[in-house]
Amino acid sequence: MRPVKTLKKSGGKIAIIFSNRLFLSKAVGLWTGSDDIEHAYTVGCYLHYCNGGFKDIKAKDLSTRKQKGNERVIVGDPLYVVTAVKT
Repeated sequence: MRPVKTLKKSGGKIAIIFSNRLFLSKAVGLWTGSDDIEHAYTVGCYLHYCNGGFKDIKAKDLSTRKQKGNERVIVGDPLYVVTAVKT
């Protein structure tokens, strides 16, 4: 996360977009052993603890969904974003 700390302008925004698709042989255990909500939490924690001075850290599910009975199921690959603002 060092490059994130170089964001110097107060009010600057960052968006980290990710899916849950991966190559098991290349992903770290922290990622492979957790679910999508935990992934968003992990990315948010990186922003919070990187000493980059970020506030308003938020996660959002950008996945395309379709109504199927009483539930909305994901169509295609899931997609998530974690955003923050530089203090």
